[in-house]
Amino acid sequence: MLEYEFYKNEIGTPQFSIKGDFKYLNELGSCSSEYLIEILDNLENIQSGDLEKYDFGYEVYSIESKKEISQIIDTYNNWKCIAEVSTEEIYELLKKWKKYLDNSSNTITDTSSPKNDLEIFNYAFFDGSKLYQVINQYFDWLSSSDYAVWSNSYVELNSKRIYIIKENVKILSTFKLYNKNELESLSSKYNLQMREENGVYYACTEAHNTRQFEISENDDLIVIYCILGSYGPESIFIYGVYEK
Repeated sequence: MLEYEFYKNEIGTPQFSIKGDFKYLNELGSCSSEYLIEILDNLENIQSGDLEKYDFGYEVYSIESKKEISQIIDTYNNWKCIAEVSTEEIYELLKKWKKYLDNSSNTITDTSSPKNDLEIFNYAFFDGSKLYQVINQYFDWLSSSDYAVWSNSYVELNSKRIYIIKENVKILSTFKLYNKNELESLSSKYNLQMREENGVYYACTEAHNTRQFEISENDDLIVIYCILGSYGPESIFIYGVYEK
């Protein structure tokens, strides 16, 4: 049985936490609202019998769903099935999570006690080809894998714009630009976690603990994000957008 809770972190970002053997499913907390709608629609078709099976996932783990049982597949370990869970439970979890996100969107700018006076905003994201209106975090496929296209990505907030691939971009790690104390300070400020790999520390999140986060900054805005892909840039996860 799935045990989970929904909550907001210290900068007001909705999160969910799954306990025990199914902690792998925590990745799904970073799915975009549009992707959640797609998942829920397909799971409803599974339950009604209109669809025999449906595969979905986020980064490392894939969920292969049939009417009764969903298998959790580790795509980084020869696509091995590591757990099974009721498809109905998966559906109810994501349905409640979508409702929680929808309710949170009405109060997302309520920052009566923001961490270090940082606020989180609704913003526009342009991926070099398409423009999206975003509430909270953003995760989706890039419209194009062509660098000449996606490198023109920008975030716009209150008529202020930052080209996140081009403007003062730094990798959030101790490999070159930060020492450990500086990275710990930034991680604390933005409510990030830290991981260590071969003596190098990286800022990360629980769901994105194998990826390389970057911070882009100009005179007006700060954006923390990571680019994902197996053979090159395929998708982008925007962790947070902050106004100076």
